Amino acid sequence: MKDFLNNEIKIGDKVVAMRHRGTSSFLYKGEVTGLKGQFVIIGKIENVEGEWGLYDEMKVSSYKVVVINDIASKS
Repeated sequence: MKDFLNNEIKIGDKVVAMRHRGTSSFLYKGEVTGLKGQFVIIGKIENVEGEWGLYDEMKVSSYKVVVINDIASKS
């Protein structure tokens, strides 16, 4: 499965994912915990405090995900 930038997505990858709510979009940083069909399951979400309807994980289309392994390891 490929992300928005055509990088391969694997379980354990650090990613940034976009999620829509109403007319707004939000970016979340997390870790890929599963792959199901065209969807990426993201867990260990870092900036989720106070977000309605977002708990331990989220499921998003692969084209709304960018792998950031190299960037995350430098910080």
